[in-house]
Amino acid sequence: MAIVAVSIALRFVTTSPLWLDEALSVNIASLPLGDIFDALRQDGHPPLYYVALHGWMAIVGDSDIAVRSLSGVFAVATLPLAWIAGRRRAGAAGGAATLLVMSIAPYSLRYATEARMYAMASFLVLAAWLIADDLRVRSDGRRWATLAVLTGGVLLTHYWALYLGLAAVCVLAWRWWRHGARTEALRIGTALATGAVLFLPWLPSFLDQVAHTGTPWGTATRPTRAAVELAGGLGGGETFAEGLLFGFAVLVLALVGLCLVEVRGTTIRLDLATAGTVRGEMVLAGLTLAIGLAAGAATDATFVARYAAVLMPLLLVAAGVGLAGFPSPWPRRLLASALVLLAGVGALFNVIDDRTQGADVAAVIDDRSEPEDLVVFCPDQLGPSTLRSLTVEIDAVAVPALDRPERIDWVDYADRNRSANASDVGAAILERAADGAIWLVDAGTYRTYEDLCPELRAVLGAARPSNEVVLAPDSAVFEPATLTRYDP
Repeated sequence: MAIVAVSIALRFVTTSPLWLDEALSVNIASLPLGDIFDALRQDGHPPLYYVALHGWMAIVGDSDIAVRSLSGVFAVATLPLAWIAGRRRAGAAGGAATLLVMSIAPYSLRYATEARMYAMASFLVLAAWLIADDLRVRSDGRRWATLAVLTGGVLLTHYWALYLGLAAVCVLAWRWWRHGARTEALRIGTALATGAVLFLPWLPSFLDQVAHTGTPWGTATRPTRAAVELAGGLGGGETFAEGLLFGFAVLVLALVGLCLVEVRGTTIRLDLATAGTVRGEMVLAGLTLAIGLAAGAATDATFVARYAAVLMPLLLVAAGVGLAGFPSPWPRRLLASALVLLAGVGALFNVIDDRTQGADVAAVIDDRSEPEDLVVFCPDQLGPSTLRSLTVEIDAVAVPALDRPERIDWVDYADRNRSANASDVGAAILERAADGAIWLVDAGTYRTYEDLCPELRAVLGAARPSNEVVLAPDSAVFEPATLTRYDP
């Protein structure tokens, strides 16, 4: 219980300033409620989390700790659900093991401390899964209505829930056809369908986003790359060995939970035909990932570990059952101790690692800029996190639109950036700066900006040869940046 208590506290602790996505969440949620929906058409996400954050900030404020605490609350609320799920599948040992795995997983800690919708999505999915599990065995009008509401809620929280819903329909259809589970399929299927109706008012915005936003900052992900991304995400990052080891250990434990058929003394027996204990969880998680990657391949949309928030709780439940299946006491305790040690590294990184250099950039500009200076962001994605930390009143624009980048317009993003002319953009920047210094905040590795930002640096350097790199990029930071000052 001490480990669980510490993990609860760590769901509210990180020292990093808000990075791009978090700053976007806050900037959108800060709008008047009616304007949030229009802003999201440019952002590419469904509205429920932003509406919830809007209300949350009205109560607790908009500091970094305040805006992140909403995710922390959802992450803590997920823990008792994990205990219930594990207990249902593997008794008291399963409940304890699943609670442990869910508590210590660096993935859960990361998105508990991030002002994004992922902790909320995981909570809604696990709650819906438990309700659907109840409906499998008995009819209950209140549970049916609750599942419908939870279904609509998760669909309006993250779009990968659409893949989860499609996977669930496939599983229900299979059970009806293969096992004659007609009543079960109809009971759960009608609740899912009714919940999907709640998504219909948002459907026109979703279709517009599909046509014009997507993930222009990334490309389709190969299955092998997705496996490494998923394992790294589970462990808190693939940049350090402990994170990958933890992630792959959890995936192996989930497979053990799927295939474990017998424990006798210090011996466990696995059957590749799989046991029925967590078959539903694993099939649903695997099918959701497969559908999502296939859709990404068809639309050139990328996959990152945070998108797995809709399937991650199912994997962690299966891993908890797998851990509980190990012979007791010493093999299970030894394995649990190893998991805690590996997870501790990811937890430490989550507390101390900076996710952005935006605050460092802002500190230099605050200290050295003059009121007539101009801050230029290339790409615009460096703008929201930096502007959030900036305290001086100063003109700031993003390339190529040359507007203030409080938010990012993802509509036809790649086409707009690749068609921009660096000479024209540079001339407009020089004219706007007039006799003030230009502070260029840039990073040359962002997709769709590969040519524009280097060319802009050349244009500004030719016009203002007296310049210096004031702040170098830190490769250890998730969102690094270079700050260059061009003297007037």
